[in-house]
Amino acid sequence: MTHRFFIDPNLITPPTVHIIGDTARQIKTVLRMQPGDTIIVLDNSGLERQVQLTDIDKNSVQGQIIAEQMNTAEPALHLTLYQGTLKGSKFEWVLQKGTEIGISCFVPTICQRSVIKDATALAKKASRWQQIIQEAAEQSGRGKLPTLAPACALNDALEHAQTANRIILPWEEAANNPLKQILANFDDSHLALFIGPEGGFSADEVQRARRQNAEIVSLGPRILRAETAALAASTVIFYEFETYALSVE
Repeated sequence: MTHRFFIDPNLITPPTVHIIGDTARQIKTVLRMQPGDTIIVLDNSGLERQVQLTDIDKNSVQGQIIAEQMNTAEPALHLTLYQGTLKGSKFEWVLQKGTEIGISCFVPTICQRSVIKDATALAKKASRWQQIIQEAAEQSGRGKLPTLAPACALNDALEHAQTANRIILPWEEAANNPLKQILANFDDSHLALFIGPEGGFSADEVQRARRQNAEIVSLGPRILRAETAALAASTVIFYEFETYALSVE
């Protein structure tokens, strides 16, 4: 497998690429790559360049661009995940797996039952979260990095989500409205998905979301953990969207 790296576009000056910092150290020290080896370099535009390494030292790597093409792994659907804040490593797991699945934007959302409600404390985690997203994007073949928005309260998140074509909020008490049913024959380009924290959304929060045009849906008869619900719902949404897209080609 060819290793992939997102780097600062300013380090790409065709036909050469100059890699510095942690990425250069990873290439030399961790991967022990040698001149003549090839990597794929991405600038977050969707374009990927195949680069043959020419010079490697401790803090700097030089390479020559030998081919380039547009990435084909990015989903046509823009899915924004408004994830209720989670404790421990659960939120990091959602970021990692959500990036692999194809989510375009993550918004940490502070809800009534959130254990962590301090936006300042959450902001201190942003650098680590961004690194998790980047590593997952490189590993999974993404052509663009998902966006990580600042943490915000649920009311602000619902306002922010009004730019989406549809807003979807799974809730365990919405048994008569399964997610798959509302996704039949849809061709929306931007969906907003709201997932609650541990303990889920309160009835009051669900009513507020409904007043903001959210569709309240069920993920089935079993109660899912918050982090499981995020990935289950996202996977179903992408599957239904891509199946519909193929059916109308």
